[in-house]
Amino acid sequence: MINISLNTQTVLVGVSMGIVVYYVIKRMRYRLPPGPWCIPFVGHYTVYSSLEVHRKVTELSKIYGPVVRLCFGSTTMVFLNDVEVVLEAMVKKKADFAGRPKIASGEMVSEGGKDIIFSTYTPTWKFHRRIAGKAIRHYLQGDLLENMIQNSMEEFLVKMAQEKEPFSVKNYVDRMVFHQLYTICFGEKRPIDDPEIEELLKLDDDIIEDFGVGVLEDIFPYLKDIYPTAKWKRMTDKMNRIMDILRTKFKQHVDTIEPGVNRDFTDSLLIARQEAENERDEAALEKLDDTHLIQTISDIFLAGVETTRFTMDWFVYFMTKHPEIQSKCQEEIDRVVGMERPSMKNRDNLHFIEACIFETLRLGNVAGVGPPHMTICDSQVGGYDIPKGTIVFINFWALHHDPKYWKDPEKFDPHRYLDDNDKLKPGKPDSWLPFSAGRRVCLGEIIAKPEILLMCANLLQRFEISLPDGVKPNLEPKMTGFGVEYPSEYRIIVRQRVVR
Repeated sequence: MINISLNTQTVLVGVSMGIVVYYVIKRMRYRLPPGPWCIPFVGHYTVYSSLEVHRKVTELSKIYGPVVRLCFGSTTMVFLNDVEVVLEAMVKKKADFAGRPKIASGEMVSEGGKDIIFSTYTPTWKFHRRIAGKAIRHYLQGDLLENMIQNSMEEFLVKMAQEKEPFSVKNYVDRMVFHQLYTICFGEKRPIDDPEIEELLKLDDDIIEDFGVGVLEDIFPYLKDIYPTAKWKRMTDKMNRIMDILRTKFKQHVDTIEPGVNRDFTDSLLIARQEAENERDEAALEKLDDTHLIQTISDIFLAGVETTRFTMDWFVYFMTKHPEIQSKCQEEIDRVVGMERPSMKNRDNLHFIEACIFETLRLGNVAGVGPPHMTICDSQVGGYDIPKGTIVFINFWALHHDPKYWKDPEKFDPHRYLDDNDKLKPGKPDSWLPFSAGRRVCLGEIIAKPEILLMCANLLQRFEISLPDGVKPNLEPKMTGFGVEYPSEYRIIVRQRVVR
């Protein structure tokens, strides 16, 4: 018998050699994108631990090109930093980049990938997305969305008019948007100080704060099962409370739905399930259980709330910073709308205010780095190989600040989107992708665009918005982590306008 004694040094040498051999073989097989050297197992800690990951990756792209490879812990990730490689990956490659990785926080929020946002690209995902899109379009037929926004805003605008001192517009915007999405999803119009909506708003704010700066469990997933961090426990508790509320609302709809009556988005999903039952489509029914439908409602409600309220906060910020642009918006509203309330019939003629919204979506950094994609097969982008299972991010901040497409990219300039006759230029602007592209394009875009337009037009028709006397705009945005920015705290004054 031969006794072999392995000391620590021998083990470390063996492990190190194994890692070297693995990476050499991988490099020989694939032409991987370039990137800076990283510490094994730790990765590029100074990048993924930063609140400004979108800006740091943009700087790296100036050295390594538009496709940059980084390591977060021991996980390899690829960042796409210009519109050409983004469209190549997300549109030309079809479904190659349409997967989603299993990230601990995403799995927790989606109950194991049973939603649309965090679940990967499968026949079940495609079916769910198709049903959700159909439900949204069916529910928003006619003037239902418009009437709901008008009625909801009126109460809040009256409250804003009563403010005598400078106040935070965010408090109003957040509640406007929460009430609107609550009505879309559940068909109920709640009082403006409703305790359930206030609780949802507080829970959502807390989760965004924790989620934004990241959790260790996303880098080291085994922690959640062995020794979960305090932040992970907080996020789990708050998400469970949100889902309990949504489950209660869903059960109420199941118990009260009536044939031929479609009250809201939740009913639309239940009707889709009933149609599958009537057609005896067993395969479809397996994909339409309660958990999947509740998760779809959660996607529409929470994702719609977050992006819309942050966009509105940025819009008001830019209007206070640029009073001359605000005045031009109001001149257009007065000319096109007159004494009536802005409506969707005016949309085709509100060119300047829509251009301001486009510029807000570009410069107001609601999602600097979007949700992670994952390759579902070996693929290529920008001349480099992207192996199956690679996590891929779109750096929207880099696209929206690319000097090749945007002159003075830090400047708020709505004229970028207008022709010589002050009409919106046809088509989508180059390097402008606030709703992403391809198979994973934002499902809520058809709600968000008209919702934001009507909110902005109603707000500016009613009020002149300004900062308090002597106060200058704070140019430093507040970072919440992983590329998300919103305006630093600011207060405004509103004055009732007289429409001529």
